[in-house]
Amino acid sequence: MRVLIIILFLAFQSAQAQNYTVIHVIGKIYDSKSGAYLKSGSKLSEDSKLRFDTPNARAAALSSSRGRYVIQKQSNQGSSSDLAYTLSAVLSPARGKMSTRAGGINNQMDFVKKFAEGPIAIVGGRYATAVSATSYPSDDTRFFYASYLFNGEAINKKLDVIDGSLVFDTNTFYAVDGIAIEAKQTTDTKLFYYDSEKEESTEITSLNFAVVSNAEFESIKNSLADLSDEEQLKSLQEIISSLYGSCELANIEAALQAMN
Repeated sequence: MRVLIIILFLAFQSAQAQNYTVIHVIGKIYDSKSGAYLKSGSKLSEDSKLRFDTPNARAAALSSSRGRYVIQKQSNQGSSSDLAYTLSAVLSPARGKMSTRAGGINNQMDFVKKFAEGPIAIVGGRYATAVSATSYPSDDTRFFYASYLFNGEAINKKLDVIDGSLVFDTNTFYAVDGIAIEAKQTTDTKLFYYDSEKEESTEITSLNFAVVSNAEFESIKNSLADLSDEEQLKSLQEIISSLYGSCELANIEAALQAMN
């Protein structure tokens, strides 16, 4: 009995001593214990007091037992930036909203199901999803295009279908008159399919993208350098899905290959 009590006590002490290392931060989160804003490499404990100084500020962290977590205020915790929260009150496992639809798209409902999970994270500057050539043939007279508002002006972007996949390339998609813009500067983004023979443009679904810059992606990857390739891939998907938006392993793998 005494041995059991000692084991339980040690387990409790271990749980109490749980520490966390921040690996990525979006926005400004102030740690009153250290007197500094969180950054990659910051150390936290269960009793750390955090203040969220920018809207939607959030961070990813690794526990001392290699668990992945997200630090983010919950919707029921108020909007005041003056409040400080104990780490345990704003900490949750990094699961995110994984894309549940990795297969091809055959009809409009498939598009809606795919993109209604938004935001969707774009990594490596490119997002691609397989589309049925039978349902949506692509040539000079039939093609996809997207439209969004930028500074109150409607911007239309013709989209390529490459090797059976509809492709969103951030270099061209988020550019106006050859000048790069940020995704967050755009609103009301929608996907259309145009058929010149019918002289018909059909709205398919709304789009909501969150672009992960190459620097951000590489920073997260480097923070996971001591993991195995398989575990690193899974961790990248969980963290990016939690912080930015749903993503598929195939898009993460493509981004990693582009880096090498």
